[in-house]
Amino acid sequence: MTDATDLTTAGPEEPTAATVPSSEAAPPPDTTVDRGAIGALRARDVDVSMGAIGVVRAERVSVELGAVGVAAARDLRLSAGGAGLLAAGEAHVEQAGIRTILAQRVTLGRGAFAGVVLTLRADGPGRPLLDWRGGLAAGGILALVMLLFRRSR
Repeated sequence: MTDATDLTTAGPEEPTAATVPSSEAAPPPDTTVDRGAIGALRARDVDVSMGAIGVVRAERVSVELGAVGVAAARDLRLSAGGAGLLAAGEAHVEQAGIRTILAQRVTLGRGAFAGVVLTLRADGPGRPLLDWRGGLAAGGILALVMLLFRRSR
């Protein structure tokens, strides 16, 4: 990648203006994180290998052996890692654990586990703990319990 901003953990250097995009500047075309971490990032393409990102917004996000707190992307791929919340047009997850996925299409590959999956279409051998039907049932039961609890007071 010739237009990439390469971030590595070579020492205790402070981030520079090139590695921390401001809200006024255009997002960098490509960002690669290799054995490093970023708090928040907005870019076109993001590749993470053995690293972590707190919050990322991009057209394409690929994470291998890494972690993401919150990610929003059109195309999102997570392999052998973990995530809190993923929002994507298309999400492909393999050998990873995710708390919540919100996407148009989700592929939960081999070894993938997700807590809550809200999607139009889910494929693959991985299983969610709670899909939209389970969420609807759990919400209904919770509402009923709360209603009965309020009446008993």
